[in-house]
Amino acid sequence: GKLTELFHWVALSMAPGVGSVIFKRLLEAFGSPQEVFRASPKKLRQVEGIGPKVISALGRFHWHRRVEKELQAANEKGVRILTWGDAEYPANLKEIYDPPPLLYVWGTLSSADRNAVAVVGSRNPTQYGKNAAERISRGLGSRGITVVSGLARGIDSLAHRSALAAGGRTIGVLGCGVDIFYPPENRELYGQIATQGAVVSEFPLGTPPESDHFPTRNRVISGLSLGVAVVEATLRSGSLITARLALDQGRDVYAVP
Repeated sequence: GKLTELFHWVALSMAPGVGSVIFKRLLEAFGSPQEVFRASPKKLRQVEGIGPKVISALGRFHWHRRVEKELQAANEKGVRILTWGDAEYPANLKEIYDPPPLLYVWGTLSSADRNAVAVVGSRNPTQYGKNAAERISRGLGSRGITVVSGLARGIDSLAHRSALAAGGRTIGVLGCGVDIFYPPENRELYGQIATQGAVVSEFPLGTPPESDHFPTRNRVISGLSLGVAVVEATLRSGSLITARLALDQGRDVYAVP
């Protein structure tokens, strides 16, 4: 049934050496995660990018307990795990080159979120930047456009708050598990977003916010959105990574001068 299916999705996503690109190739080759686990080493070897490490891991599949614990924890925390097969999985995100196989969702996603714009920017904005982010996000929110951002300090938090204040929908994308409050002062904001949208992550529950998770997370911010508005980004910032990923994904990029 549905739960067995989800079990195998989570299991495959946790397999050592299987990232979103390899996951997608395996799925295209075998049709379902269940079939991937059943596939012979000979068949697996034919999939581009599959090495001996992945083949032996899939053959031994020894992380049953971890998968069970993950499904149980999600259930207890009221977090849903969406896969590409779910109707609720965001349509925009499905179109990118490497969509996350799993999306952990706290709150609800809606088909209205197809019309989404990301607003991202500096953690230490000027007053001008703050005003710009607020005006843009309120404007989008009041016109029924979902505001997507990364729940970071500064511009991101302002974007979420302004969309909420305008009665609009908003989605926060995390570089950690959806049950980890980072930064900690945004704990309350998480809850507000979950009632007027969703907090989402591709990372398993309990995943800490490590720095290399953020570029990965940024492709989801742009992937959920039709376009990305960048407010006061510093040169080596995550916002510029998001802008670059948005262009790679064929999405529009706007900048506040």
